[in-house]
Amino acid sequence: MSPYFYSVDSGSNLANLATTIGATTFYNNGIIGQNTTSWVVDAQLVGTNLYQAEHFTNVTSTYRPAGVLSDPGDHATWCAALLGGNTGSGYYLNTGIAYGTKLGSAALATAANADGTFDLNTEGSSRTNSLASYIYAASHGDVLSTSVGDSSDNAGVGQLSGLLDSLALSNRNTTMVAAAGNSGPGPGTVGGPASGYNTISVGALGDANNFDSIADFSSRGPQPTAWYNGSTVYYYNKGAPSRPGVDLVAPGTSIFMPTNMTVVGTGLSASGYLIAGTSFSTPLVAGGAALLDSTAKTAFPNSITNAATQSVVVKAVLMNSADKLSGWDNGQQIQNGVITTTQALDYALGAGRMNLNEAFTQYTTSAAVTTSAGISFSGFNTPVQNTGWGYGTAIKGGANNYALTNDLFAGQKMAVTLDWMRSLLWNNATSDYTDIAQAELDLMVFQVLGGGSDQLVAESISPVSTTQELCFIVPNSGSYMIEVGYSKNLFDFSGSYASQDYGIAWSVTEVPEPDSILLLGTGLLLLFLHSKRGVLSNFLSDFPNGSRKDT
Repeated sequence: MSPYFYSVDSGSNLANLATTIGATTFYNNGIIGQNTTSWVVDAQLVGTNLYQAEHFTNVTSTYRPAGVLSDPGDHATWCAALLGGNTGSGYYLNTGIAYGTKLGSAALATAANADGTFDLNTEGSSRTNSLASYIYAASHGDVLSTSVGDSSDNAGVGQLSGLLDSLALSNRNTTMVAAAGNSGPGPGTVGGPASGYNTISVGALGDANNFDSIADFSSRGPQPTAWYNGSTVYYYNKGAPSRPGVDLVAPGTSIFMPTNMTVVGTGLSASGYLIAGTSFSTPLVAGGAALLDSTAKTAFPNSITNAATQSVVVKAVLMNSADKLSGWDNGQQIQNGVITTTQALDYALGAGRMNLNEAFTQYTTSAAVTTSAGISFSGFNTPVQNTGWGYGTAIKGGANNYALTNDLFAGQKMAVTLDWMRSLLWNNATSDYTDIAQAELDLMVFQVLGGGSDQLVAESISPVSTTQELCFIVPNSGSYMIEVGYSKNLFDFSGSYASQDYGIAWSVTEVPEPDSILLLGTGLLLLFLHSKRGVLSNFLSDFPNGSRKDT
């Protein structure tokens, strides 16, 4: 069984999306999403859905509060199909990226619009019930995918951002994936909850010939940084743009979504839509997260499964293994002889284009080494393989060191990604949240010269992000060490915040050839009914926290 979802290039040729993003590497190793549950928080999703082509058999859980529509929505159907749809016998093999996952549907739409978008009621019990769908899904799944947003919340302090960030913190083995939005190409246009601090914010790639450039409509940073103490919003640097708004990008244009397909064995013919938007890039990344979780739960020793499925680890691996596309720029410069960035990620591309082939390699190379006894504590100082990941705890004023076992050689490419969470608390009684603290972790790479002398080679020291990232060419051959430092807090309403969990991933490779994707061309014998942008035009701008100002 292989996924049928395709993109369509300018020559009307088909490219299998699973091949394009590298998911087939997981399939070849027996990983299809089994032992995981993935929730789509959107309009209602039911097993039969809207169309013959989306007759899913793996929708095992649904949650629909009172006051929320029961009618299935095409937007929810397509998101679920791309993430992990799986059809029954007699239908065309309609499968999503993690087609072995169990799908959950948490419905939140309170009104449907003629153009396919939907509304959330922002008043009374319906609003609370809609938010309850996020809360339920977060506590019952391994992955939560949402393509709903508040376009007014570019600082990540709106109600949806606070809710998803707090849910990520309280459900640390559930990876939250959110659409960046389709308000580009202007800067600072990522909306909540993707503009928050604890989710994976996903942008869309255009150019269906290669998916090697950002789509014009895709929202992007830089974003302002803010925090909220329950009554007042505080802005970093007077609200000036200060942090990236996108973590990863994935194909988001010219995706063919069939509505009717001929039964297997009678020939291929179909009718459907060409869809586009970050709404549909998001479930592809969510499917990638489900495949990583599935790998951990299926193939890893039980002793490391908890660490491996931490969302900060899943996020770090997906980001660190991403392709750095042409024009990728995280602001790295040579300062006093040191490769330095205070930006961490590219404003439009984030860490780059998701590459599940590389993610599988990084995730499975040295899991047993990097999660050995002691890794989840402070003061870590143990040799690790040159490619791998870890889950650790940093103590304020201290540092954790990862010494690479094998020497590096000048000209190799080194990539390191560090990810952690902002601390905050959701209040069900008020349907609001309060920020607690945000640690400032720093990422540094040293060349170990011996005799207690180490030379700082590169550092990512963004003062406001919850991600640090480096990608550079190794300047000199020799022994190297990665260091995670915890210098201070961006803010601390508790007054005593001094311990921070994190995920880290790193890799050392030869300098690759220019990025390219082989498109598998076949004749396009399909009838396209019309194109439809996967955008929720009503981005909940009237949420009470969506337009908070300093008070």
